[in-house]
Amino acid sequence: MQGGKKLVRHEMWRHEYRSHRYMEFLSKIELEDRTKQIISNMTILSSEGKIGLHGTNQHGKYWLQVWTHALEEFAIRYGPYPNGFTDGSMSNAEIVKASFPEPPKAATVLEQAGGFSEGAICKFGKYEHLDGMFNKGHIRIAPASYYKDPSLNNAIRDDELSFEVQTRADGLIFEDLQGVKIPAFGQVKFKLESNTNYYVHCFASKYTYREYDDFDADCCIVIDKPRELFQKMMKAVKKVKPDFKGFASPVKYLDPLNVSPEDVNVFLAKHFKYSYQNEVRTIWLPEEPRMQLEPFFINVGPMASYARMVRI
Repeated sequence: MQGGKKLVRHEMWRHEYRSHRYMEFLSKIELEDRTKQIISNMTILSSEGKIGLHGTNQHGKYWLQVWTHALEEFAIRYGPYPNGFTDGSMSNAEIVKASFPEPPKAATVLEQAGGFSEGAICKFGKYEHLDGMFNKGHIRIAPASYYKDPSLNNAIRDDELSFEVQTRADGLIFEDLQGVKIPAFGQVKFKLESNTNYYVHCFASKYTYREYDDFDADCCIVIDKPRELFQKMMKAVKKVKPDFKGFASPVKYLDPLNVSPEDVNVFLAKHFKYSYQNEVRTIWLPEEPRMQLEPFFINVGPMASYARMVRI
């Protein structure tokens, strides 16, 4: 309530943002990049091939909330909407591609293949690579450092060995080598780095029609019994890398402007701009820190008894 008037949701979010203006010290380019990342994640492709928004569930409300926060930061800097957006800076935001009036091929082929059940996972890629994985069980296991390769597309390329947190410096005080206390101002960045390289193999926990475009894929393996695959992968890796400990876990997507460094697990943390990927990963950590690792292959046998191949 404000002055006896009940605030609508977007007004409440705007007041919430003004009480903690966490984007205040972003540069114009940084603010624009963040806004484009939000647009990319708040938009979806419907089964009709239309661009839409998530529903009113917690996930959908989160993206509407941070979108409203971004709008408020633009309004504070440049005035009411559309001020700040009129220079075309949002034109290259990576959003889903509409296919309407035709339904997306991703929806059609999945329906023909039997749909996607709760608890299943997916592996998207090129048929030439996934054919051997599905029919023979050949799986390439790469070091985390591989994904920093600049030749990879934007959806895949990331620094999997570090995570950067940015926070307002309110009340933060540094101490130099002589013990002199120095108050900080503006925004402070913390880069959290792993002390070791590790092996990782990635899957998606959802099938949302956009992944073929995002990953430049023409094929998908739908794994209906992921536990069976994970067990086979763990056993296969153990044979060739006995000094590595493996496990599987969903990725935790974190907003670098609204997370504490203490809450970041570098092995599972990814920037929230990748949230649309819904990643589940298998990870193998060495017993002792090692930075130099080479990719290798394992064989888990044909997958047809617990998985299906989908091609567009």
